[in-house]
Amino acid sequence: MISQFQSRVNSGVEVLRHLGASWASYRAAYGFRKRSGLLRRRFETIPWDAISLHELCAPGTPTSAKEYRDFRSASQAAFLFSAGELPAKDLVTKTAGKAGVRRAIEVADDIVAGRFLFYSRHVMELGQPVDWLLSPFTGGRHENQTHWCDYPTFAPMRGDIKDVWEPSRFACAFWLVRAYAMTGDEKYPAVFWELFESWCRQNPPNRGPNWKCGQETAIRVFGWCFALYGFWGSPATSLPRVAAMAKAIALSARRIEGNIEYAISQKNNHGISEAVGLLTVGLLFPEFRESLRWLRRGRELFEQEVLRQVYVDGSFVQHSMNYHRVMLHDCLWAARLCELAGEPLSDEVLTRIDRAGEFLFQMLDEESGEVPNYGSNDGALVLPLSSCDYRDYRATVQAARYFSTRKRVLADGPWNEALIWLFGAEALEGKPADKRPTSQRFDAGGYYTIRGEHGWCMMRCHTYHDRPAHVDPLHVDLWHRGVNILGDSGTFKYFAPESPGLDKYFKDIQAHNTIEIDRTGPLKLISRFLWVPWPTGRCHSHSVKCWQGEHDAYDREPWHVQHRREVRHLSEGEWLITDVVDGEGMRHVALRWHCVDVEYDLDVTIGRLTLPLDFGRADIEIEGPRELRFEVKHGVETPECIGGWTSDYYGEKTPRPTLIAAGTVKLPATLVTRIKIVESGGK
Repeated sequence: MISQFQSRVNSGVEVLRHLGASWASYRAAYGFRKRSGLLRRRFETIPWDAISLHELCAPGTPTSAKEYRDFRSASQAAFLFSAGELPAKDLVTKTAGKAGVRRAIEVADDIVAGRFLFYSRHVMELGQPVDWLLSPFTGGRHENQTHWCDYPTFAPMRGDIKDVWEPSRFACAFWLVRAYAMTGDEKYPAVFWELFESWCRQNPPNRGPNWKCGQETAIRVFGWCFALYGFWGSPATSLPRVAAMAKAIALSARRIEGNIEYAISQKNNHGISEAVGLLTVGLLFPEFRESLRWLRRGRELFEQEVLRQVYVDGSFVQHSMNYHRVMLHDCLWAARLCELAGEPLSDEVLTRIDRAGEFLFQMLDEESGEVPNYGSNDGALVLPLSSCDYRDYRATVQAARYFSTRKRVLADGPWNEALIWLFGAEALEGKPADKRPTSQRFDAGGYYTIRGEHGWCMMRCHTYHDRPAHVDPLHVDLWHRGVNILGDSGTFKYFAPESPGLDKYFKDIQAHNTIEIDRTGPLKLISRFLWVPWPTGRCHSHSVKCWQGEHDAYDREPWHVQHRREVRHLSEGEWLITDVVDGEGMRHVALRWHCVDVEYDLDVTIGRLTLPLDFGRADIEIEGPRELRFEVKHGVETPECIGGWTSDYYGEKTPRPTLIAAGTVKLPATLVTRIKIVESGGK
């Protein structure tokens, strides 16, 4: 009991040290307001039909259904495109390409049939009419009577709450509008409005799971606005529907504003998304009574959070490639709306957005369009404005660099469809710039790259000033000709009651390309998303051929061990990675390399793993103390052991060969990994 008490005290001290007394005080006060019912009383739960558009709009605004639509037609705020004036069909279809058009129509037709795309990967049946409270992966069903303040986030019988949030983000709006632009088929606006109406019926204001998160509410507003403008000219966009949409958007803004301080306290993309939600409603619906306040508050918080969350080198506070994309989608949406309104963001904020776009460009694998599957990856895709695969980041990189430079940095391809929707046809004029990613160092975020002609490597070495997402000190990602030969394992799920241990496994050190000491990670998970203590990393040198760094995560009780790593690019396709484990006495050391999922051959006598590839093969050979033993884990999940998994898409795990060199050795010890990629077939 004493040790458990002391452990809790120590954890509390770590939280205060890293997050600060003001954060702890706010969270304590917030907890009291929630338990006492004070928070609940800030959010009314009256039925939809008890709320009139008249009471939501400023005095003088015509609010009968016909007059309100006429008012909106005559005084449309500037959006990405004029209401009802979609990009030219020929331009969209030519840019998207045959495969892109086919994919957009396929997804849209699935939506018409009640089948929704979850996490850009899984097609799941939600019925006709759609059941917005169904968790299709478990069959569990949520209810819509409990106030969102009291609604449980993690309920094993219902499964991951994200599974019911995902369709309610209304990403379907983007797919349906895009399919409408490509075909002109009126079934797409017709089904959108049916979906909107059924969602409102099943999700009364401030009740149930779909009002619980302000970020989810904000992202839903983005989709609703896109559909309102995209379907404005359709006969399905009737007078009552326009009024109902306006009412729902106003109530969504009230929900966001009423709890946005909590989002800011999370110190992550929730604060940015919710601020953009307020800014969006304030700009596009100036007729609402609170719009001016929402606009000012949203813009103020958005600029504040961008400057706090986007580091000076363009990397992002959440240490995640996908959350970096979420942040950029929020920023592109907000910055473009402000630009169109003639109220551009401050130069300082625009500079951070510029650097954030450049950072993602430098993390891009040119051949595949992918980036390292690094950090938390929850399947979020805020702006699905092209048919590219979820793992393909070219649409975001192209749009972000175009916004800052007004030039296309990537070669033309189906990812350019996003440019049309965000910037119009003029974004496709001229030739793209001839630019490639190069060896880079991002010291503020702790990312380093070495680039060759056909291969490149990313190293991770960071001193944390914001909470770690995954335990991955000195992690290495290695790519060659579009193949992620050594990669990060991803996330799988945030809540996986059906697979105990997997959610922690993907976040902990065993799922990353680094060294583990004494069969345990160096950090302790004290809540679902909070690791302590926060480690320190130091980059000692970086050049186009060599990088050296170290971390101190194990340099404390009970280990007092330091890990130093050197990554050297010897020649095209040849890499040498040297790990020094510095300390005293005997320690169990485990080095893991998570490899591309192909057939493999392991020679345990010399510690060599051979991976056949389409263009040749990769040989990975480890040298070290004689006590090391070599094995490959491939999709192991037992109560005693989990290993050899990857998760490219949220909610999905697939086996991958993971080479492990492990043994109890005398410190200091050195492990050397030689990687040689042998090409064939004329490449």
